[in-house]
Amino acid sequence: MILQWYSLNKRDLPWRRTSDPYKIWLSEVMLQQTQVETVIPYYEKWINHYPTIKSVALENIDNLLKIWEGLGYYSRCRNFHEAIKDIFYNHKGVIPKQIEDFKSLKGVGVYISGAVMSIAFDQTHIAVDGNQSRIIARVLGVKNQTSRNLKRINNYLTKLVKEGNPSEINQALMDMGSNICKSNKVICVDCPFHFSCKAFQSGHPLSYPKKILPKTIPTKTIAAALVSHGDNIFITKRPLKGLLGGLWELPNIELVNGEIPEDLLKIKLADQFGLTIKVGHKLGMINHTFTHFKMNVLLYNCQAKDQPLSKNTEKWVSFSDLNQYAFSKANHKLFKLVELRND
Repeated sequence: MILQWYSLNKRDLPWRRTSDPYKIWLSEVMLQQTQVETVIPYYEKWINHYPTIKSVALENIDNLLKIWEGLGYYSRCRNFHEAIKDIFYNHKGVIPKQIEDFKSLKGVGVYISGAVMSIAFDQTHIAVDGNQSRIIARVLGVKNQTSRNLKRINNYLTKLVKEGNPSEINQALMDMGSNICKSNKVICVDCPFHFSCKAFQSGHPLSYPKKILPKTIPTKTIAAALVSHGDNIFITKRPLKGLLGGLWELPNIELVNGEIPEDLLKIKLADQFGLTIKVGHKLGMINHTFTHFKMNVLLYNCQAKDQPLSKNTEKWVSFSDLNQYAFSKANHKLFKLVELRND
């Protein structure tokens, strides 16, 4: 039933028009915690620039991050690059077909390995993400997401993919979770599990599984500096490891105890970059939300006394050349503030 449903309802997606495991793998990396509609143009742009494993392995991470810019969760890009280099240099450019070998690569976890092995190589592995877990929880009538119930869900899915065509079964479940068995909306009459689903039989399918309330996340206050000297502004590069690793940004500092932002910016720019600055007026404030925290960023117009020579992680660039560098969405919001002030 599920394969029949899929043949009639499957989405036409660019990564479904290829059997290349590299491209299938890329799509699954991009789709982590990201909507399909958002991913499609990024996927197509990436493939146009980097159609092969070799083209990615030999590329500089800065250029890859620029292609990824705006897609978020940048560790995915860095990990994918490391894994591709491993494939190119240590596996003769061939993606391993053994799931344990594939899973040993940087950034490849249980879901990615199961998805790629099943879709690219039609192996009988499950690919359990939030969509699949939710669908089977409803089929089984599972309310609480305990370890025992998660094992029941995995066992059910394992049995399902062993019945034949694991590639299409996993992709069918992906489409069902996206189209007819959503977390907040169901179209049970169109579902191939319609007659066996215990959540449907209960009359309250949306109550399965029981939703886990999101945790309250903290808000940070940040002071950022738009440091100018002549026609150039000062930008810095974040360390490769950590949040937004490898991206460029305006220099900034967190305010934790009600400090005066102008004073802290002067100290940071002097201590960390050897810059003597005059802090001018506040250009405005932006809000931005990450997975684990929110932040309010105050942007100050600053003037540098001189323009020291740039280092590898520091640059003086013209405002018109900023599009050559990869920045986070938060920094693009700051640049928008500047553009609005200059209009």
